[in-house]
Amino acid sequence: MRGREHRRKSEIRREALKRRDSLSEAEQLDKSNIIFTRVVRSWEWQQARTICLYASFGSEVRTDRLMRAALGAGKRLVLPRVNRHCEGQLDLYFVEDISTQLKPGAWNIPEPDPRQCKAAPLEEIDCIVTPGVAFDQWGGRLGYGGGFYDRLLNSLSPTQVMCTLGLAYELQIVREVPQGFFDSRVSVIATELRLEENR
Repeated sequence: MRGREHRRKSEIRREALKRRDSLSEAEQLDKSNIIFTRVVRSWEWQQARTICLYASFGSEVRTDRLMRAALGAGKRLVLPRVNRHCEGQLDLYFVEDISTQLKPGAWNIPEPDPRQCKAAPLEEIDCIVTPGVAFDQWGGRLGYGGGFYDRLLNSLSPTQVMCTLGLAYELQIVREVPQGFFDSRVSVIATELRLEENR
């Protein structure tokens, strides 16, 4: 059963990445701008005072405008950094200046420089924006296979009031993402066509 689930996830991941990578840079930018507008107009974004974002890479939905918008609106911005000493763990840091406080990190993805940024307690974050390779309409999320965001989201306290928001192009939405015991869901999905709530 677990082997079949693993093969199904690998198949979905491969096909979703192929579709996403087929978008031209202009298409990625146009769709990312529409998603940006959906997100910043959402109740989840507007009510959040502290937002955890990620620095996009490759063909992912662009997040640079969201980072600037968060800081411009006076929100506290948090970004993750891969912990090289603890497998699958992300360390969180407050970022005040994305032009000087982000440095190339794991897989050359921009990460907070811990020498310039303060650690961010998870319990202070109101909204975690997550990347993903594929999502389904119920909030099922499939990442790259490292388990970083599953571990992060599963560490949230049941009493913590928080929004988890997945960003994706519509072509990354699949019929169903297989869910294992440790797989986490997101409460909201934003694409260029919809803002889907799964509370």
